[in-house]
Amino acid sequence: MVLQSAADSGPATPPPRRRFLTVPAGVSRIRIALAIALAAAIFLFDTVSPAGIAVAVLYAVVIMMSVDLCDRRGIILVSLGCAVLTMIAFLIGHGWNFEGDPMLRCLVSLSAVGITSLLALRNQRATAVLKESERRYRNIFQTAGVSIFEEDFSAVRSALRTLKQRGVADIRGYLADHPSFVQHCIAMVQILDVNEAAIRLLGAREKTQAISSLRNYLLPETTDSFREMLCAMFDGEHSFEYETAIRTADDERRAILMAATFPPEGDSYRNVLISVLDITERERAQRALEQAQSALAHVSRISTLGELTASIAHEVNQPLAAIVTNGEACLRWLNRVPPDLGEARACVEHSVAEGRRAGAVVQRLRNLARRADPQVVALDVNGVIEEVALLVGREAAEHGVALRLDLGPSLPPLRIDRIQLQQILINLTINAMHAMETVTDRPRQVMVESREQWPSSIRISVRDQGSGIAADAMPRLFDAFFTTRQEGIGLGLSICRSIVESHGGRIWAENNADHGATFHILLAAAKDEE
Repeated sequence: MVLQSAADSGPATPPPRRRFLTVPAGVSRIRIALAIALAAAIFLFDTVSPAGIAVAVLYAVVIMMSVDLCDRRGIILVSLGCAVLTMIAFLIGHGWNFEGDPMLRCLVSLSAVGITSLLALRNQRATAVLKESERRYRNIFQTAGVSIFEEDFSAVRSALRTLKQRGVADIRGYLADHPSFVQHCIAMVQILDVNEAAIRLLGAREKTQAISSLRNYLLPETTDSFREMLCAMFDGEHSFEYETAIRTADDERRAILMAATFPPEGDSYRNVLISVLDITERERAQRALEQAQSALAHVSRISTLGELTASIAHEVNQPLAAIVTNGEACLRWLNRVPPDLGEARACVEHSVAEGRRAGAVVQRLRNLARRADPQVVALDVNGVIEEVALLVGREAAEHGVALRLDLGPSLPPLRIDRIQLQQILINLTINAMHAMETVTDRPRQVMVESREQWPSSIRISVRDQGSGIAADAMPRLFDAFFTTRQEGIGLGLSICRSIVESHGGRIWAENNADHGATFHILLAAAKDEE
């Protein structure tokens, strides 16, 4: 190892000199000169003036001026300098006589210098803390990944208070009857500041463009969300959150999640912070997921129809056979001499009825097989259950299963897609049939029940008399690709859960007290206004 000597390492860099006098940006050097001149004038006046007053207390002004010019150590040195000047002036004017009024005035002056120094140091520290807090706030505001808007809602708040004073109680009804008031409130909002994320969200080129009129970025749905915000403000809510959309400077629609925090009731609403999260990509992913789920559900329906092929053929063949039989009978009645037109007409009428029956079967199958976007409408639950019973009735007979319906009277309608509800019920009914394939010691029976359940919900239950669900299978029952059947693919129940939950409902299973299991579906009934 070779050690390099200090001489070989070159001249050492001297440590930086500590500067006690700092001149912040914007501070004129005239202020420095003025402070020095004031200190000199006070010293001269205190030294030569015959006035019997404590002139040196004016050094407090010099110390307060140094707060903006010096750091902490600089203020201490200025204070010590003022104290030294006070003592020098006393000695020049009064010598070593430490008695009488001059000495008292000197002590008063030194006390004023000391107290002012403490106050100046405390003030400088508080100012530094405040500046650091402001710097941190601005840094968080500007660098936050969420778009933040600082807006002035004081004029809007005043307008809402005026409505209350006029006796308006139903703010939603008032805004519905006076849409111009909403537009007026939008015009009163002032955007005070935005951060970098907000500028990017709006597609603005610079901040001045981003803080222009709020109307530049509104869509009809944005106006709806602003109306809801006015209602929240009117009702004294502390916060507000809403999913809506805005228009960027490039006329692009962006889906957003908007959240606002309102100040306490007594404040002026001059600085309301609005945070905005861009959820456009999440919305696109959600739509893609819904499309994939729809495609998967369609495949599942086609697979289910494949299982019902024998039943479907029988359902169609029955009316076709009846049509043929009635047609042959009609020909016989027409061939009689004279023709029996009454019997022939009856045969034709029976043929027409059977043809319509076959057409209804085919139409139900076409509805199940077609792929289309869900049509959420108000449905008669019992009517849908009866349609499903017709579709799977022959399949039940082939499996030796008795299909029973126990339908509650006068049930309120459900808001759900008809085909999706049929798919759920067909899946559950066929699963119930398969669950009883090995049952030989008791009747094979599937019971489909509908009941109104408080509050404002409808429960549909499918009960079988099989062997029940194993304890280790119960937690995974609705997982995709989980199945207890060797030939199953494990998608039916998973799709059922997706459909039910997309409509805000719940699906679950439980073992019966005696035999088999029951699957329950709970869905909210349609509201009266819908």
